[in-house]
Amino acid sequence: MSTQTRLSLLATHTDEKLLGTTSLYPLPDKIDKAWPALRQLYRGITGSKGNLPYAGLLTVLRATGYTCAALYPQSKEHPPKYLATSRPIDRDDLHDAIVLWEQALLQTERDRFSFAYQSEIADLIAGTAPEETSLWGHFTPTGGCIDAPGWAWRAASWAVASKLAAKPWKIDGKTVRFRPDLDGNLLVWDTDLLWTNTWGAAYGDKETDTPGEENPEWKTRTHCATLRLKVAAKSYPGLHAPVAAIEPVVSRLSNTLRSARTGWFAPRATDGPLLRLAFGGRGDHTHVDYITRLALDAWTRLHGEDVFPRAADETDFLAPSACDLTGAPGDLRALIPFSGTYSIGKGDGMHSSRELARHARTVLGQPLLQAEQVAGRAFGSRRSTDEGRDSVLLDDPRLGEILLTAGREHLRILILYRHQDERTRMQRLLAYHYNRPDLAASGMPDGKPVPLNDHVEAFLQPAEDLLRHGDHHRQRPVLARQLQGLDAPERTRLLALCETEYDAKAWVRQRRESRKPDSTVPDPYELDAKPHVVRELAGLGVLTQFLTPHKPGRRNPRKKEREITTDLDQLGRELEGDHRGHMAIADLHRSAGLIHPRLTDALTFGPNGIKEPLVHVGLHLRQQLGDRRGPATEPPRLIWTLVALVPGPDRLWQSLAYLPNADSPGGLWLDYATANTRHRARRLPEGRRGDAQLPRSIDKALRELGLFAHAATGYNLYVSGDQARSIWPLLANRHLGRTPQPDGTLDTRPALPGFTLPINQRPRAILRVTAGNDHIATPALIERLESTDDGEAEFRERKLSTGVFRMNGTTHNFILCNVPEQYKGGSRHARAGENYTRWASTSAEEQAETWYSHTATEISVLHLPDGHDPVTYAVAAARLCDHALHWNFRTRYPAPIHLGIQMDQDHWEYRRTVDAESEAEG
Repeated sequence: MSTQTRLSLLATHTDEKLLGTTSLYPLPDKIDKAWPALRQLYRGITGSKGNLPYAGLLTVLRATGYTCAALYPQSKEHPPKYLATSRPIDRDDLHDAIVLWEQALLQTERDRFSFAYQSEIADLIAGTAPEETSLWGHFTPTGGCIDAPGWAWRAASWAVASKLAAKPWKIDGKTVRFRPDLDGNLLVWDTDLLWTNTWGAAYGDKETDTPGEENPEWKTRTHCATLRLKVAAKSYPGLHAPVAAIEPVVSRLSNTLRSARTGWFAPRATDGPLLRLAFGGRGDHTHVDYITRLALDAWTRLHGEDVFPRAADETDFLAPSACDLTGAPGDLRALIPFSGTYSIGKGDGMHSSRELARHARTVLGQPLLQAEQVAGRAFGSRRSTDEGRDSVLLDDPRLGEILLTAGREHLRILILYRHQDERTRMQRLLAYHYNRPDLAASGMPDGKPVPLNDHVEAFLQPAEDLLRHGDHHRQRPVLARQLQGLDAPERTRLLALCETEYDAKAWVRQRRESRKPDSTVPDPYELDAKPHVVRELAGLGVLTQFLTPHKPGRRNPRKKEREITTDLDQLGRELEGDHRGHMAIADLHRSAGLIHPRLTDALTFGPNGIKEPLVHVGLHLRQQLGDRRGPATEPPRLIWTLVALVPGPDRLWQSLAYLPNADSPGGLWLDYATANTRHRARRLPEGRRGDAQLPRSIDKALRELGLFAHAATGYNLYVSGDQARSIWPLLANRHLGRTPQPDGTLDTRPALPGFTLPINQRPRAILRVTAGNDHIATPALIERLESTDDGEAEFRERKLSTGVFRMNGTTHNFILCNVPEQYKGGSRHARAGENYTRWASTSAEEQAETWYSHTATEISVLHLPDGHDPVTYAVAAARLCDHALHWNFRTRYPAPIHLGIQMDQDHWEYRRTVDAESEAEG
């Protein structure tokens, strides 16, 4: 099955020697009385209803003992049983730290702090003799993976980070030293190894008008960035030992603490870890987070060193003088607190990832995680466009049948505009995509249907007041009902392509201005017309797609000019750079539920293709917390979507989505477009991931799917692993390999989605699909087995690879490795970082670009029929990622999950704004 290509990840195996030992302090039984007594006193003073905030104490212990420290088990009510540290802490230091922490959390006045304070908890914990134990022994194999208490994972991460910090990295003529922080991350702290650039470099020193910027010197302002390694011990399915994963990120530093969320302080002791600081508030109200404040209160007294110098009349740690971080970075640094245009682009590049992998392998003395490529990913019917136009779909003689399978016989596209130039643009886009160049030239009249082909028509009309941003939201329902064209013939699907004005960078700046004290600047998102238009039109049975102003894209210099032979070719040439317009049309077709029969070829191609007809179901789940800036009583919301791709006769496919009832259990399977419309017409449902009814509701929906299965012999279920792991036990690594009860439960909970159903109604296969570096190690080294001149074979390094790889040592876990589409593009700096690191780059413009690396998607086959090869199902998931139904490139998740995610994101209540809490790094 192997194609003799080997992938190494930026992660290593571990062993007992690498993880070392840990010190366990078993807390005496008397802590069960002393802890609640202190907690009651703390609650009476502060009004808190939680447990004692011991995170601050652990911060002090880590900084004092240069060690990892954790209290466990963690509980909101009960006292801990053990203190775990990577190395023993001096008894007096341990006692003093607890004494000072206790006085801080009881809000003792600063001038009354005393080391002579009597603390029963300090006496009990400091009086306990530590027991040295091997950390390796606390990781327990579970059959299909491993399990360990939370403190063991933190201690293992600390051990790995300490090893990496002990040896500098030689790269591009530089000696790079990493300094650990109290969370086990590693930062490049040396000032001469920071990357510097100016805002103006991002624009190639061109004159650029940036509305909302008060300071005209912003273009020449110098900013810095550093390399940060997020080090974490993790479990991988099928492996019976923890792995050490390393994620490199470019952390961009701010020149002010105002609105910062994360910072670091370097104590005087050069060999000590960096103190990681957390901040709250915004602007002039930025303040040290409460837990950090407790830690600093104790730490500064132990060490006699204030993080923030204070004047005699200052009572807060955050002195005004500390807010100014301009000039050369010093002992106090912070991440830039918001995203947006920044002169040092994201990403460290492929060369850095490769060299970091080699460095980690050498320093840790452990082999990298490896995977072997399996055959079957490639197929010949991937979606492609002709100058942005999906000619395969729109020129198909069976388009009418495709529409009928999607639930309607005709489409009517309402074109709603405010400005004449945008009206012309939308008219030309529709004329091009539906092969009617004559309509681009002659125009389309307002207020009457204009046929685009036998099955699709356009209906143009102005909608100035409806689409205009402003605070007249109460008028929009009436304005929506007054639109023409809503009375479409029976069996006609209504879509709307709407003009809108949106500049993400300008809106972010205005949003920040609106939150300043006494600001008269309105929040642009409060005036945004889009969410109101979406809701009102959905209530009238119309699916809405917005089109933002045209922004010319970069031309690919490698692309050959196509010969112009028809009017359609000429129109395509004129619209070549309107990528937003082309994707808006594609999104309309996605919303309408159109699926081309080529999906059959994509799934059945080759020896590892799935030949029998199967329904492919995607489960997406997301919990959205209530807006803490809105009403205090806003509840959390739980969004889950089930989208099914159902094979029908003659290779036609139907897309279905399950719409839960708004106020009661149950729901309905509807065609994707109808479910999407009804979903947008109502508020997001309330709920939490921990709701006991949630797994049962999903199982009920899967049972009812059988009514729509047609000739399918079963269904595969693809689950987005990001937020669903805690709901079903067998989605979590630590439970892999365990056998459910005959009723489909494990520890009284449904083991997997669909497992409480009768066996003949359960999914044929269940696959957990996870994307993103928070869960998956970065692909680093690519090696291919090739013949040498003497006839032997050896692995030789390659720079790029895309394929499905099976993790070595496992049978059911796979990595889908890819190259970002931008990396394959023709822009000047698309491949920045391919052969050198940022330290070797002397181009300010290149530094301002994003440096790309391989991306990865993890595919875990958690359940499949006896005797079946998991490769077949992994390849199907990969092909459903590659076969984007209405996108030029691949998607992060298989098509049914992707459709569910899009359905979620299209909702008007989706939390889409970027707040100041987001930090600029990548």
